[in-house]
Order: sequence, then C-alpha cells, then structure tokens
Amino acid sequence: MSGLRVVLVTPNFDNNSLGRTYCLWVLARHLGWTCRVVGVKGERIWSPLADDAFAADCVLPAGGASAQAREAAVRDEVSAADVVVAVKLLPSSFGVALDASRSTGTPLVLDVDDPDYEVRVTWLPRHELVARYLLKPYTRRIVQLRREARAQRVMVSNPVLQDWYGGLLVPHVRSVPPPRQEVGAESVADGTTVVRFVGSPRGHKGVEQLREAVARLAGDGFRLEVTGPEPPDARPWERWWGTTSMARGAELVATADVVALPSLAETWARAQLPVKLVDALVHGRPVVASDLPPLRWALDGAGSLVAPGDVDALTEALAELRDPRVRALRGAAARARALSTFTPEAVSPAFRAQVLAAVAGEPQPARPSTPQPRSAL
Repeated sequence: MSGLRVVLVTPNFDNNSLGRTYCLWVLARHLGWTCRVVGVKGERIWSPLADDAFAADCVLPAGGASAQAREAAVRDEVSAADVVVAVKLLPSSFGVALDASRSTGTPLVLDVDDPDYEVRVTWLPRHELVARYLLKPYTRRIVQLRREARAQRVMVSNPVLQDWYGGLLVPHVRSVPPPRQEVGAESVADGTTVVRFVGSPRGHKGVEQLREAVARLAGDGFRLEVTGPEPPDARPWERWWGTTSMARGAELVATADVVALPSLAETWARAQLPVKLVDALVHGRPVVASDLPPLRWALDGAGSLVAPGDVDALTEALAELRDPRVRALRGAAARARALSTFTPEAVSPAFRAQVLAAVAGEPQPARPSTPQPRSAL
C-alpha cells in the first residue's frame, strides 16, 4: 500500500530514545509512506539527529504548553493518520498513543526496543517495587500499560524481547554504504590499532573494563577512542570525542580498526540491542562484544564474543585483531551479516506486514509461550 500516513509517537525528542524512532522513520520512508514524528516531551531534537533530514518530519511540542495541550496536539496528528506507532512501552509514548488511538479510532502498533518496563518494574527488588507502586503514580501507570500491551499488535527489536512480548521482529536498520577498500583506519599509516566505543558511555556499557583492556595493550600500539566527555583520569593512549552527531558517529565507526561493545550483564544490556553494533556491521568493522543474548543474535558468528565484565577475555579478543588481515576477514563477515539482517531492504517487509495488519484490523496473533520475567506485583 503506497501513500500510507504513519505517525510515530516518540517518548522524548531530547534523548537517545529518538534513535529507535529514527529507525522506524527510515523504514516508513523506504516504503514510500508519509511519516510524522510527534510527542509530548522534549522541546529540541536530540543533538545527534538535529541536523538530519529526519528533523524535518518532527513536530515538537509547543514550548510552555500544558500537558493537556501537548496531548491534544498529538491527538490531532493521529486523527489524520492511517496508523499510529508508539515507540516504547512508556506513558509518554504508548500511554499517549493509546489514548489518541481510542479517541480517534486510528489503529495502533506498539514498538518495544528496550527492556523499559523490566528496568522500571520487573527487575527491581521487591521492597523497592512495592514502595514505588504505592507512592509513585508513574509506576502504577506503567504497570497498567504493560497489561494493555497484551492486547496490542507489537513489533520488537530483538529476539529476547520477542520471547517476552511476541510480535514481529523489526531490528534496528542502517543503509549500507559502498564497501571500503582499505583494511583498517589511520592505523595503516602509523602502525596503531584504534579501538572505538561509539555511543553513550553509560555505566552498563562496560567502558571502564574496555579502558583497562586497552591499557594492557597500549604498549603494543593499541589506542582507545570514546564518544563521551573526557574523564579526569584520561590516559595518553585515549581520545575522548565528547557528544557527536549521528553522521560523525557513523564516520568514527567506519574508520575504526575495531568497534567494541563490552556491555555488562546488568540492567538494560540484558535485553538491549545497541544500534552502534548495527553501525559497525554495516560498515564492515570487526566487532568485539559481550556475550549477551541480543548481541550474540545480532553477530551470529560475525564477531568476537567475550564474557561480560571479563577484562582478561576482552584483552585477548582485542589482541587477536592486531593483524590487519584478520580484521579484514572479520569485517567482511560483519558486512555480510548486515546485508542479510539490518538494512531497510531486509527489515521493511516485517515492518510493512505489521503496519498493514493493524490498518486492516486483522486478528491479533497468539501471545508468546516464553514467559516474561515476573515482578513482585
């Protein structure tokens, strides 16, 4: 169906949750559909996407407008759409989209790309969860929305979430650039091996473990570069880029000798597929990542996996990539994996099928047989 009008309800224009919204926008545009991005939070566009063509399709909430006025503006956009997609199981996206869908009759699809509910509810200690449920309306609302989600048509970003939520698998996507001719980055010129972490260096991302691993290899010409603010204890073999645009981040990935994703086995990382892994694959970069289910699935043998938090194993895996010929072979495998799994061409059929099923009002598929981790509620 051409000419479809899709509205994406994003949870916050001003943080990295917009990255998943961007992927769905890319898929809609690839299919020739009109796509608008709306929301009730954030009065500026997350800086990595601020200069992208995506920004032209974003309708930010009016500054100073009340919550009711912001929700009404979303409802007006949804009323003119053929389908509304709520990005994340959060009150500011799914909650707003669900209310708009019910008031306008526009069919709804829920997109789940992170364990947002699990981090806020399921994985909390029992005493903390009960206290939050009793004292915080937000927690009660998100628990209610999880129940509502069972009746919705769902898309998910990785198989771990699919086991819990059902729905169709719609991974993150990137367009694949032409293959690179060189075997590495600036290392070709000076003999160094540049390891890069590109993304938000939050606590569960394992950046401190990566720093220690590269420190052990610094005498062999290894260098570490991170897209984040420079810490007080920055070392001579480290370079800190600060916050970058999406285009600059992609360039840093494309010219890395090795891309590292050493996520720890905690909080978000247990069910999160970092989009920077997809960036590394499409650019044909050798990857060293933690052996966590979403990363293991995404790589499917096209990269090195190490136990989360194991600095010795991380050091050894990085050292194996000192040879440019080994990096070239690993990079070719990464690119092949990307072409089969993470391009708009590969992913758009699933996205199209789920959206059109919602528009047609087709019956909901059966729920997954694998139970979601239970909470104390």
